[in-house]
Amino acid sequence: MAFQINSAATAPTAVANPNWEKAAGFINIMLPSKDGKRRKIGSIPLRTSKANEKQLLEFLEADPANIETMISKLIIEYQSAQVDPSHALDL
Repeated sequence: MAFQINSAATAPTAVANPNWEKAAGFINIMLPSKDGKRRKIGSIPLRTSKANEKQLLEFLEADPANIETMISKLIIEYQSAQVDPSHALDL
């Protein structure tokens, strides 16, 4: 018995999506853990094809101390993914 493999599912991302671009760098988001280490909770890819991401990448690569400037300007907010029942259609 032979298995049929879906080549689209196994194709590299660049082949499956011609607009895919490898990130030139990442901003990693971490929190300290109780054992004194850091735990990564997310990351932001920086691509040179996107003007704002390229500007941030160049700023951070120009001087490692620039990360402190970025952090001082950073705004972090939480957005719930819960659906508000009052926004449902009134059918």
